[in-house]
Amino acid sequence: GAGSPEPPARFGPGAGAAGRAVLERRSAEVGGGCSAARFPLQDTTPDELLSAVMTAVLQDVKLSPAQLGDICVGNVLQPGAGALMARIAQFLSDIPETVPLSTVNRQCSSGLQAVASIAGGIRNGSFDIGMACGVESMSLADRQNPGNVTSRLVEKEKARDCLIPMGITSENVAERFGISREKQDTFALASQQKAARAQSKGCFQAEIVPVTTTVRDDKGTERSVTVAHDEGIRPDTTLEGLAKLKPAFKKGGSTTAGLTVEDVDIFEINEAFASRLLCGEAATAP
Repeated sequence: GAGSPEPPARFGPGAGAAGRAVLERRSAEVGGGCSAARFPLQDTTPDELLSAVMTAVLQDVKLSPAQLGDICVGNVLQPGAGALMARIAQFLSDIPETVPLSTVNRQCSSGLQAVASIAGGIRNGSFDIGMACGVESMSLADRQNPGNVTSRLVEKEKARDCLIPMGITSENVAERFGISREKQDTFALASQQKAARAQSKGCFQAEIVPVTTTVRDDKGTERSVTVAHDEGIRPDTTLEGLAKLKPAFKKGGSTTAGLTVEDVDIFEINEAFASRLLCGEAATAP
């Protein structure tokens, strides 16, 4: 509407913020995998994914965007100037520029760090309501390019190790702690079975935000599709089938794509596209 946007809700002087509880108001997640070539979200940009969950969270709790005191987005594969993608998503969600936003990269725990950052801001009294998010698009990222790093990294072993792919890290962990291929396959089977059971019961359906996007087939024909559930789950997975998979990262290794599916090289599900609203108990959010 017209007029000045509402100021972000904040604790006043002497509000005793240290004693405030941090409340999880709502969690929304985007369904579908983003790394296999046949998955429909593979070409959907991360700002669009993030905007979908930001918008859904605000609608679910009926919160005016201007009431947000801060936004923190966990994002490892940051394009442009870091906060660029997240800031675009903010404006696509009609959240005004008066709401500050930052991005944080703590590798696989980036989303958790975003939650911790927002929770910390609430506890120290900086604001009453904040949004913690996480987003990635593995399929659109150039994972072969480490960016602008010094050639001196070869002089320090730990510096060189920063370029080790996560798949090789998995192999190193398995070797160090004696985690056999059989144990990994058993865990993979249990993971697939739990995911399939949860999906069949609709356990997380209320948390999944359907995303409508455009996909293009091999002939260049475009069509609109709506992704409303996680598509990487394989309920028919068996130990026999897992045992036939070849090592994914090195010859003679033990790590396969068994935790996902055969045709997925890197796969992140749900957590990478989540948005969480946190508020102090004194906040006026419904």
